[in-house]
Amino acid sequence: MRLITINSNSAGNAYALDSGSEILLLEAGMKMADVKRAINYRLADVVGCVVTHEHGDHAKCAVEYARFGVEVYGPKALENGKKCFPFGKYHSLIVERTKHISNFDIVPFHNFHDVEIYGYLIRHPQMGTMLFSTDSYKLGMTLRGINHFLIEANYEDSMLKDNVKNGSVSKAQSDRIMLSHMSLNYCIEYLRDCEADKSAKTITLCHLSDRNSDPTIFRNTVAGAFGVPCYVATRGKIVELSKDII
Repeated sequence: MRLITINSNSAGNAYALDSGSEILLLEAGMKMADVKRAINYRLADVVGCVVTHEHGDHAKCAVEYARFGVEVYGPKALENGKKCFPFGKYHSLIVERTKHISNFDIVPFHNFHDVEIYGYLIRHPQMGTMLFSTDSYKLGMTLRGINHFLIEANYEDSMLKDNVKNGSVSKAQSDRIMLSHMSLNYCIEYLRDCEADKSAKTITLCHLSDRNSDPTIFRNTVAGAFGVPCYVATRGKIVELSKDII
């Protein structure tokens, strides 16, 4: 299994889990043209797209995906806000109820943002379990035994405070960030609660802020805390998610 980052920032978020014979898309924040390039135009192998919430940088292209024949899954609020889904192409998920999408098993759980948002536990025979969470200042469920994490580390507290002091980030922006995105410190705290050092094969940090983060510092800090290979989701980044990685 490979995790392909199509894009991961406020301009648009999209990822692909590629087993070689089937592809599950995560998020719909990038145009289908970008997706097709990233997956080598294997649109016929796409088994679905799972979306966390309705904000444009995560869902603005969901209807376009559906018009290309992709089944889209996510919170009920996304369906309510998007009135032009082709009939039968959007599927509202139920929290903590498993959805089978080809060989992928998807379990949504509540997260915390300023709109309805889900995190996902994703299982597949080729990778074991992956936890995917983004745009949430804390997670609604602590899960142990996770093999792979794709998790937001949007900002670092002191960097954000310094940017408020120097005027590059307003106090209002700072307040919203802290109530809608995950800090590096909380990310590490959550990974500790999940005992990532015992079960994780990879940790991939996503949705880093352009102004309030440092990819090298974030990657090295998390890798040092858990002794696990750590990556930052940047455009075109590919991470191997085999269960056999040591």
